[in-house]
Formats: sequence, C-alpha cells, structure tokens
Amino acid sequence: MIKVILTLTLFCAMAANAFAQVVDSKTIDNGSSGPYKAFAAKEATLPDFVVYRPKDIKAAAKAEGKLPVIVFGNGGCANTSITHERVLSEIASHGYIIVAIGPLAKTPVEKPSSTESSMMIDAVNWIESQSKDKKSEYHKLVDLGKIAAMGQSCGGAQVLYASADPRIKSSVMFNSGIGNMTMAKADKETLQKLHSPIVYIIGGPSDVAYPNAELDYERIEHVPVAVTNLDAGHMGTFGEEYGGSFSRMALAWLDWQFKGRKENAAVFLNKDLAKFPGWTVKAKNFKS
Repeated sequence: MIKVILTLTLFCAMAANAFAQVVDSKTIDNGSSGPYKAFAAKEATLPDFVVYRPKDIKAAAKAEGKLPVIVFGNGGCANTSITHERVLSEIASHGYIIVAIGPLAKTPVEKPSSTESSMMIDAVNWIESQSKDKKSEYHKLVDLGKIAAMGQSCGGAQVLYASADPRIKSSVMFNSGIGNMTMAKADKETLQKLHSPIVYIIGGPSDVAYPNAELDYERIEHVPVAVTNLDAGHMGTFGEEYGGSFSRMALAWLDWQFKGRKENAAVFLNKDLAKFPGWTVKAKNFKS
C-alpha cells in the first residue's frame, strides 16, 4: 500500500512539473503599455534565462496569430537583463516573446557574471522545442519563421555571433557595433555572415558604440542595414518608463519586419520621423 501511494505521489509530481511552466515572475511598469499586459517569467525548464511575454499568451496569439520571438543579449554580456527589463517588457506587451540571457532578478545584481554567446543559440533551441512540445504552454503559439536576435552593447556582439544561425531573420543592435574589435566571439568578419536585415539603434555621438556602428554600416554591403540615432548616450532610454523612445524605435522595426506593417518602412527608408523627435536615420541595401 505504501509503495502504491509513493508511486502515485511521484506520478502527480511529475505531471505537475510537466505542465507548470512558470515558477516565478515579475511585472514591470504595470505590464507595460501594449495591448497585452506582459510579465517577466522564470520557466521551470529554463532557469538561466528570463522570458518576457504576454501574461495571457493564448489571447495574444488569438489576436495576432503566432507570436514572433526575440532572443536577447545583455550589456556587458552580463548574466542579468534587469537593466533592460523596461524595454523588453514593453516590446513583449505588443505581442512578442523575448528569451533573455540571465536568471530572473527581483533587485539589481551587483557584479553580474559574464555569459557565452552560445546562450543565444540555446534560447532559440529552447523556444523551438517548446513550440513543438504538446505539453508546453507555447505549443503552436510561436512563429519559428520570425526569430530576431537583439542585444545591447556587448550583447550586440552576441547578436552578431547568433545572427549567423539561419533561423535568425532580423537583428537589432542597441548601443553596439563591432568595428575593429573582437568581442564575444564576433569581429568584423562576422558581419559577412549576416543573412537578414539589421538595424542599429544608437545613442548618438556621446554613445561609446557610435564609431563602431558607423564603421559597421560602411562595411555591410550584402544585407539591408539601417542606423538610427538619438542623442541619449550609451544606455539610451532603457531606464525610462516603458523603455522610452528606444522601445518605440525597436517596435517600429520589428513590426515592419515581422508583422507586415509596411507603413513603418517610411521611418527607416524615407526618414519619416514625425513620431520620433530628435532621431536621425539612414539606410541602404533595401529593395525599393
């Protein structure tokens, strides 16, 4: 009898673990400003990452269709996304799933450890497996044909590394550029491995990444590339409510690339910046 009870208890525990994905969470900016209130989630099967996503993922997917995915690398290649969470939550609230390197943090992390660029690929592999797992909350709700690599500063070098993966369909570089550096397994030769459109969202001449982003732009000749600038320095508007103007610029790009909002092309190709005061933009290699 005892053996039967123990077996039943173990079975119930295993069943609970299979279906209970989110084991901890955090809400930023009251769920952010998009139509789908977002949160930052620690997943039982992905303890070294945070998933920023709509709380009601099924409702978001019902309204939007399958949701695009973003994998994110942090500034300093750090093992925490807490300094970027306002931008990430804001983007997620507009119908995106973001898998960011580093475990869920409720308070600022002192002296975070560094991370490997390969973790960006680990994030892609995880969401791909979740999409195919019938027991997963993400089953058939994510669009594996719309995956972006996105990162800030050193995390942008991780983006360049990950963007060689054929599953990456767009790249977003916040306050980043490789220039003549070697960082996070990326260098100027890595630019030649890009195979999809890339945007640089930079903090103007006062941003330490500005010269490298300009040099990258000059060197990229084989894929569409845009550079946008706001004189906001190396941390941009990451600390502002809803991630400020950096969130809005990233969403303009992502919605154009992944959600068919062709009107957003004017921001990057025609310099239509009425909704982006203070910004400058340039682009090349796009088909008319």
